[in-house]
Amino acid sequence: MPSKPSGLSLSPFAMPSPVLAHFVRVSSSQSGQDRLFMVYQYAAHIVVAALNSKRLQSKTNADLALRVEKLRATISDARVLYRIFGIFPIIQWAQSLNDPARQPKDGQLLTIQRLQCLSMILYYPLEHFYYLAGKGIFKVSPQRIGKIAVWSCRFWAAYVVLQIFHIRRSFQLLRQSRSALIRSTRERVRAGNTAPEVVQDEKAQLAALVKQEANLKRDCWVQAGYLPLTAHWSLPGGLLPNNTWVGVCGTIAAIAQLKGVWQATA
Repeated sequence: MPSKPSGLSLSPFAMPSPVLAHFVRVSSSQSGQDRLFMVYQYAAHIVVAALNSKRLQSKTNADLALRVEKLRATISDARVLYRIFGIFPIIQWAQSLNDPARQPKDGQLLTIQRLQCLSMILYYPLEHFYYLAGKGIFKVSPQRIGKIAVWSCRFWAAYVVLQIFHIRRSFQLLRQSRSALIRSTRERVRAGNTAPEVVQDEKAQLAALVKQEANLKRDCWVQAGYLPLTAHWSLPGGLLPNNTWVGVCGTIAAIAQLKGVWQATA
């Protein structure tokens, strides 16, 4: 009897593991790598706080916390560096919004996305500049670097707020589409039309709406994590009380995004 593929197996002598194959697909993609790094980057704040807490405080845990923090800082630095070309997809997105065949049909969504593109076009150069200035590439005072970083995050925060409006409008359009599909199905049933191709088309439309709703709900979690983070970094004195809360908010956003990448590569 042939052996069944294993679940998650890291043994080179085991049968092919579908879970491992899925993980490889995720970790091999740029978005998947970034989300995996992001999970560690923010979860590390929580781990460090726990290791340094009074209950777990010890010399061994303090040393471990220091090493976790060093890796977190390295990953955070790498993620910024990997975004150095991030403005080009944004420009491409902005160009697509000028194409009637590719732009959103809904006027509100089109306006929101154009404003989002503008916010990101302002965000990326500022992020690149303060990052490179912090590395000594540009001769800028630390005070000015801090101000540029704050303004960069403000444009990111603007994107997040706009995305919340984008989600809200998308839910409205989703409800309209679902209502229209229900009306169409009722009219078909009354007319006695049971053609298989029509029924299959309705099922496909319903499945697409269900998937769209799931994606929107997941995006709600992403923005729920990003909104306090971007507000925190947009204020000179910050908003969140400590890095533990930064870790909590960032981890929520990271896990929600990783789930999306995981499902997209299934």
